Amino acid sequence: MILSKRPDIERFLSRPDPGIRAVLIYGRDMGVVRDRGHALAAKVVPNPDDPFDVAVLTEADLADDGGRLEGELAAQSLMGGRRLVRLRLTAEKPAQDKLAAEALERHAKGELNPDAFFLIEAGNLDRNSALRKAAEKAAGAAAIPCYEDEPGDVARLVRETLAKDQVALNTDALNLF
Repeated sequence: MILSKRPDIERFLSRPDPGIRAVLIYGRDMGVVRDRGHALAAKVVPNPDDPFDVAVLTEADLADDGGRLEGELAAQSLMGGRRLVRLRLTAEKPAQDKLAAEALERHAKGELNPDAFFLIEAGNLDRNSALRKAAEKAAGAAAIPCYEDEPGDVARLVRETLAKDQVALNTDALNLF
């Protein structure tokens, strides 16, 4: 499943579909990728920084030990409850891309720990990426692309942020901003 429209993404991030076991968030704007990853992690587990319920891996971890990713996805939470496995990829490297894609496919099918949630935060992936293809096609997975903000997105963000403090801008001030 691909979530590319902002309302669909925001709805999913605020209330993740329980049938989704894996999510790939990727794009050129790593700040948005990280923000969305953090928002989703906070909905999946009570404390995204808890080392007993959360495993954080990088591409270096995959290079050092190719079996560690599937091992983390198969592991149970030490404290009970849902387990979160976060994989952070900064560059598209074919070996790590393929390894992550294979793990995503198996996990989305429920072959590994079905109570675990697999969250992948990646940089820009081209359409030939094995990981991107796997996330888009798997029934138990979702892909969320993060594109650069358009002027309308920035204006909406400014309005929403200021509205929290009960401040508003008229059209001229918003255009100037």
